[in-house]
Amino acid sequence: MQELVGRLTALDPEASEGLKVIAYFDALVAGGVNTEALTRGAAVLAGVPAGARTPEAAVRVDPAGHRLPVESADWPRRTVAGDGSVWLERVGAAHANDAIVLERFALAVALLRSRRHPQADSSVQILLDADRSESERSQAAERLSLSGSALRVVTTAPSVHLPGGPSALTVGTGGVLRATIVSGPDSVPGPSTVDGVAGIGRPGVATQLVRSWADAQLAISMTDASHRVVDIADLGILADAVRELAATAAGVPDVSALAALDDRAVRVLDALVRGDSVRSAAQELGMHHSTLQGKHEHFTRILGYDPREPVGRARYELASLLLRSMGR
Repeated sequence: MQELVGRLTALDPEASEGLKVIAYFDALVAGGVNTEALTRGAAVLAGVPAGARTPEAAVRVDPAGHRLPVESADWPRRTVAGDGSVWLERVGAAHANDAIVLERFALAVALLRSRRHPQADSSVQILLDADRSESERSQAAERLSLSGSALRVVTTAPSVHLPGGPSALTVGTGGVLRATIVSGPDSVPGPSTVDGVAGIGRPGVATQLVRSWADAQLAISMTDASHRVVDIADLGILADAVRELAATAAGVPDVSALAALDDRAVRVLDALVRGDSVRSAAQELGMHHSTLQGKHEHFTRILGYDPREPVGRARYELASLLLRSMGR
């Protein structure tokens, strides 16, 4: 499927998006998620509230994954085999992939219902669900035999399985992720032990893993080729700043200035910021120090601050994190 998506993207980007929708729901079904997780997945894909109604339950969530009251309204919907329906709450003209999202959403719900009778949600999913009561999360923690105050959530791609703790496929703000619960500092993965990228949340007790799950999602959004594993605890107050500014990051002048640089300029700027001196940074880059000094002055002009000064370094670090959280 991934090879086909790659080939088709080069020929017809719109058609490849349809295949990605299919792969998305296939991953959820393979993970044995519940109807609510499927509904959250549909809402994330479509970017609008989605709902599902079956004889067992009715679920409605917004694109951020929050539960909404189930209301009767005439939205575009698809019938679920075996009784039921799913819908997307799109105002105005339908988007290109709405039809295939509804089709795969309905099929996934039907497969879920035919595969098993209604049963308890995944204990991991309950622990990470902010809409669950503390009592429900405590019971889920008992079923998983989780204890201690150093529990944390690690997010990875759906296909990546980390050793040790319980895990489940879960729909987050960025789509389908695998959430794994680990315990203790020795169980936190490093770049050499993860196939791909990973985000690590803050530690806490089992009933506080909702916060760790939110942290881990933010952390994985800030990964890139040079930062394959991001631990939110290492960012301190910067993590809170990124969370606060993420929604409007594209309009932040410091972020826009960095986004305008090409890859080589970013590499030079990063070495300049992190080097003990301009001379040591020049040696790392294989440049003459006077050449890098000239580039230092150039960066100072186009950024509007000196990236080697303490305040300038702070501005650069925050802008760089925000840019990474935007997938740049």
